[in-house]
Amino acid sequence: MKVLLVDDEARHLRGMTSMMRAIRPDYEVFISKNGKEALDFVIAERPQVVISDIRMPMMDGLAFMAKLSELKVRPKVIFLTAYNLFEYAQSALRNGAFDYLLKPVDLEAVDEVLKRIEEQLELEAVQSHGWKDAGLQHLLRGPRDYPAEQIGDGPSFMHKPGLVIVSRIEDLAGSQQPTKPEAYIHDLEASLSKIGEPHVYVEKSYQGKEATIVSIVCVNASDVDRVAIRLLLTELAKRSTYREARLVHGIGTHCGSLQAEGRHAYRAANLAVTNAFYEKWDGIVFADERIESDMNAAEPDVEALFEAARDQQSERGLTLIRQWFDGLSGEGWTDPIVIKEQASLLVMKLRSRCTLFVKKETAERMTEAAASDIPHSDSYFAVLALVEARYLELAQSLQSLKRGRSEYIAESCIQLIRERFMEDLMLETIAEQFYFNPSYFSTMFKNHTGKTFSEFLADTRMKHAKALLADADAQLKIYDVAERCGYRDTKYFSRVFKNHVGVSPEAYRNGILGSGRT
Repeated sequence: MKVLLVDDEARHLRGMTSMMRAIRPDYEVFISKNGKEALDFVIAERPQVVISDIRMPMMDGLAFMAKLSELKVRPKVIFLTAYNLFEYAQSALRNGAFDYLLKPVDLEAVDEVLKRIEEQLELEAVQSHGWKDAGLQHLLRGPRDYPAEQIGDGPSFMHKPGLVIVSRIEDLAGSQQPTKPEAYIHDLEASLSKIGEPHVYVEKSYQGKEATIVSIVCVNASDVDRVAIRLLLTELAKRSTYREARLVHGIGTHCGSLQAEGRHAYRAANLAVTNAFYEKWDGIVFADERIESDMNAAEPDVEALFEAARDQQSERGLTLIRQWFDGLSGEGWTDPIVIKEQASLLVMKLRSRCTLFVKKETAERMTEAAASDIPHSDSYFAVLALVEARYLELAQSLQSLKRGRSEYIAESCIQLIRERFMEDLMLETIAEQFYFNPSYFSTMFKNHTGKTFSEFLADTRMKHAKALLADADAQLKIYDVAERCGYRDTKYFSRVFKNHVGVSPEAYRNGILGSGRT
């Protein structure tokens, strides 16, 4: 297996090369320093895998992917990205990248992605053998603009009317006896024979753990009974054999002639089966029930969610999240990729908003959810549950830190006053800086110091004023002392000083310097 590493920083290339040789000693490892050089290598040497940085000179990651899309044989591309390039990495996935990893790169994460690539490459090498008729495969899966009549007649049953059904079977984690696609084909054919003449093929199979199966059912339109089809497929899923498996089906539009319309029906069925992601369909989606509905979801109000979490109103926050997801889902027809991307972005935006106020562990779990857990979720409710779980943890973290950090915040404010007492400090401004309500912040500060914010600020300023007045070497004017202590009005400074010390600034200086005390 050939793998190409692409990075413009030599130390990163050295590190990745060492890692690859440690986890895949049988791989041939090559390196390139920029996107253009990498593209030339891909064209000449055809590596199976490319692991590349996103930000590169001469040609960046997206431009590199665009050029690769023009090639007949393309490698599997893994991008490396930092957190602040999260949206960029998702754009790369939409343009054909196999996956992306967050920096700093973890050895186990690289190993896991390589295993998935190896399985995918093995699948691609054998998947065409799952079809009993190459012409049939091309008829259904060939280029959209290739005339079906130029492929040939194909099997005789393709001249009949019928349905194309795409089914996916996936063994759940922990299954001790993975379901064999061949066994499922037998059961599926037996079930579908009750509504028509079925012809079933394995399209993809992942080492017995996951399979995509295409069923062509010859049946007249007048005999298509949606209730019966749904019942047959539901009863099949209830069998003990498949109790530990997830079965979903997409049913394409009915074809007057499978030969002429089968390709369109196949594409519709493939699209429909992806929408089984939404639990509302119970794993069975009819393509011709699709409705064109605009996603009714504005940008999520991250600030409102933050405020709800901060103010112990997490239920209100959960309601906002659910309402937003409901609008985004388009009644169960929005592409699941969009749902996952938007969910990940929401979690990352919340993480960014709360970086200064949550525990490191909470922030790390939010990043893990956005980068890995959500993208690999197989259902709408699983994605929603992940977002809600991270949001509730965020709310709990904020409340815990709000209680536990009151003293920390008060001490931080005291330090700020001592460092910036000469500035025009206002309670409202300081409270906002620490993301607190001014009234709450004032009470918290007084509980900690025994003084109001204004009293503590004035005491700090007077302490420095006395030190400046007692400095015989400086001999500062009263207005200079006032300005250095944060007062622009000398008369007001003198009045405040006398109220605190009992004498005017001039009298205090004369008394201190005359007595030789400090």
